[in-house]
Amino acid sequence: MSPIRFVCLSDLHFGAENSLLTHLPDGALTVDPTKPSDVLEQLVACLSEVVKSSVGSSLPTLVLNGDVLEFALATDNVAAMAFDRFVDLAFDPVTPLFGPVVYYVPGNHDHHLWEVARERQYSDYVMSVPPDVDLGPPWHVTRMFERVAADDDAWPGDELPSAELLEALMRRRLGDASVTVKIAYPNLGYSSPDGSATVIFHHGHFIESMYVLMTELRLAMFPSTTRGANVWDWESDNFAWIDFFWSTLGRSGESGAGVGIIYNMLQSPPALKWLAGNLGGSVSELVPGPRVAKKAVTPALRRALGAVAGRATKLERHTPGAVLSDDATAGLGRYLSGPLRAQLEAEHAGGSASRVSFVFGHTHKPFERSGALDGFARPVAMFNTGGWVVDTSTVNEVQGAAAIVVDEDGHVASLRLYNQYDGQGPSTVCVAADPTGEPNPLHDELSRALDFNAEPWTSFSLAVAGAVRQRHEALPRIIDHAMVDPDGAQPTAG
Repeated sequence: MSPIRFVCLSDLHFGAENSLLTHLPDGALTVDPTKPSDVLEQLVACLSEVVKSSVGSSLPTLVLNGDVLEFALATDNVAAMAFDRFVDLAFDPVTPLFGPVVYYVPGNHDHHLWEVARERQYSDYVMSVPPDVDLGPPWHVTRMFERVAADDDAWPGDELPSAELLEALMRRRLGDASVTVKIAYPNLGYSSPDGSATVIFHHGHFIESMYVLMTELRLAMFPSTTRGANVWDWESDNFAWIDFFWSTLGRSGESGAGVGIIYNMLQSPPALKWLAGNLGGSVSELVPGPRVAKKAVTPALRRALGAVAGRATKLERHTPGAVLSDDATAGLGRYLSGPLRAQLEAEHAGGSASRVSFVFGHTHKPFERSGALDGFARPVAMFNTGGWVVDTSTVNEVQGAAAIVVDEDGHVASLRLYNQYDGQGPSTVCVAADPTGEPNPLHDELSRALDFNAEPWTSFSLAVAGAVRQRHEALPRIIDHAMVDPDGAQPTAG
């Protein structure tokens, strides 16, 4: 087995009360980010076992594949302090698990960190351009494969910018100015030394139509236009929408707190009906005209808002029963065969002819599969990391999380860490079967080296089981608390 090159974690959602990796005291409705959760402590202990199994002399590189900081459902300082707890454990100066360079691929919930990075990157570019030379436009994506300034034909946009907030948090905790966090957005690529294998990391939000909504609206309003062929087109169309609703709105004072309440209410039809009724009645009061006109508007607004809320509940993470819905499956193929393949062909000599593995998260439902896709010479292996939040009030057995491990030769293994279960026993950790059916020495070596029936794996599974039950019990109480009037009266949902 070649040395482990990357360990990929995604959808950690540090700061959210429904994240298993954020400490939620028993019986509480708000998190305590000054302490690590039991699950976080046990997870780091398990990842230590994985790192020890590597034959390499250097530590693997951590890839954070989006939705690391919860900006939609937590304030910046709470999310940052919850992330601190991870840094303290995983990058302990005495026994660090990972090397000093971290790669970060933003998701929809922390998309704003990409916006900050690209604006700083553009400012640096502006300062490098002579005053008598025209400026180019700001760019919306990074390269998939990193290049360095020493390359003869490199320009400022070829270098991956820093994720300044994450980097500052890590340097502050570790007292080490050499720690670096590099952003690649929306795709990060790795090619094996011989060029025969390619691994691509992407958060996964672009597989859902909700995150390309501005493109869909443009096509509807201007039928003569076309869907962009490149990832730049997809991001430039939709970046403001993604950034607004999933990354910055939740940080907007009391309004942001309300957004968090709405996210939770997506799990409760009575709560959504109550919320739509409140909004409908309030908005109708803004309609000019006599009182009778206002009363006529209210039911229509309630129906419209209810329909919007119903659409929101159909997001992939709220779709039970299948690891990927038909719509998301189509979206996955559309993204891979379209803008991702175009970027791969433009940057990588082997292009889509190499052995390609695609690693993504976002859906909170881990899986492994392989399939033929237009434009790829070989079936593409697809690995989903799942996620670390419990965003339903009942058990959803397809939801869970995995850590994705990649060796230097581009072999990929999915370490399935948990799935929600029916309460009969703790979830089972395993190295998932390779979806390609081809020889995979990384998979075989991890399966031999890791004893999932021993510590720390057994304690990890028990901690996860308890935390999942805690979140299932807490979510209805959080929703009920949000529906209580200021005077303490419980409103009806009718």
